[in-house]
Amino acid sequence: MIIEQGGRGGIADYTGRLAEALCARGLLVSIATATDHLYHLPDAVEVLGVFTYVRSTSPAGRLVRRAGLGRVANGLLFLAALPRLVRLARRRAVVHVQGFERTELGVLAMVALDVTGARIVYTAHNTFKRSRWTLDATRVLPRLACATIVHTEADRRRIGRQVVTRIPHGHYGAIADGAPHVDPAAARAAFGLPEEVPIVLLFGVLRPDKGLGDLLEALASTPGWRLLIAGEEHGALAAAAEQLRDPRLSERVRVCQGFLPLAEVARCFAAADVLALPYRQASQSGALHLAYGFARPVIAYPVGGFLESVLDGETGWLCADATPAALADTLAEAAAAGHAELRRRGARARSWSQEQFGWDRIAAATEAVYDAVLARARGPEWARHGGGGGR
Repeated sequence: MIIEQGGRGGIADYTGRLAEALCARGLLVSIATATDHLYHLPDAVEVLGVFTYVRSTSPAGRLVRRAGLGRVANGLLFLAALPRLVRLARRRAVVHVQGFERTELGVLAMVALDVTGARIVYTAHNTFKRSRWTLDATRVLPRLACATIVHTEADRRRIGRQVVTRIPHGHYGAIADGAPHVDPAAARAAFGLPEEVPIVLLFGVLRPDKGLGDLLEALASTPGWRLLIAGEEHGALAAAAEQLRDPRLSERVRVCQGFLPLAEVARCFAAADVLALPYRQASQSGALHLAYGFARPVIAYPVGGFLESVLDGETGWLCADATPAALADTLAEAAAAGHAELRRRGARARSWSQEQFGWDRIAAATEAVYDAVLARARGPEWARHGGGGGR
């Protein structure tokens, strides 16, 4: 059973692709997720609605959130879901946790699962703290798991624990292929962007640590570029409000705010020439793999897992360092390279990611982790005879 709490967004995209690949290898897979999930998976994958949310998509949810009670309400709903989660876990050979939206509540869930004998595998999609006010998930959750998976060597070094397996993040070619085709000129027109200028996209959950401020500073000193910002606001737009009012940027920035359906995601990438990843710290990025899937190159700071997933000069550009000045220089270099070179790097990004990050290999490596956990749980005699029963 894979536990993926949110039912939508980047971790859900990853979980869906992994579940399909594991099923293709003959495993029986279920996903414990949100009751209002957005999964569309083959019948072989059992999707279980476990977690209920107060979201801003309903009038009642907006009322609760405006009152400042959204986190409290969702926290109580999460706790109410734990008894069912534990009951489901008892009937599964392995429980694979994809992280939790709030580490403090995730610790309670992991302890409850551990107490009932669940064999837990934990994937650390990020190995750094986004806020100093929260628990560090990578210091706590691996201690409650039988095995931990990370996506990059940088993540493995950061965690520094022995029972850690590196399994790369899989490509998102299938997600891009499942989106409706969008003509780039039509996409630009829909966003009010001109055809003849280069467009840089900042895409994903809009947190302050995603580098919007750096990108706006770089853009202000790099004439010619336009910026499309797309995603759900989690503080980045508010933090950059003064920069967004800069007269040098007022006509050069478009914002598409909110959780975007796949058709709108495709429109964003069709309009863009390149995706910006000016993160000061990074593990791996679902937005990067979406860009590669849509055959768009990236411009990234040389940090964390980006050093392993961006081929400078081939799938995009790595900045000289993680500063707005270096980002401005790289934007100028990309603009000078021209439209044909941008498209060449985008095509290379798509082909290289499918060569390197195939889901069949990722599923095989993940199954090997499951087998190792089961072998330790069932003892040397089970392992000596090959195991494999009862998965």
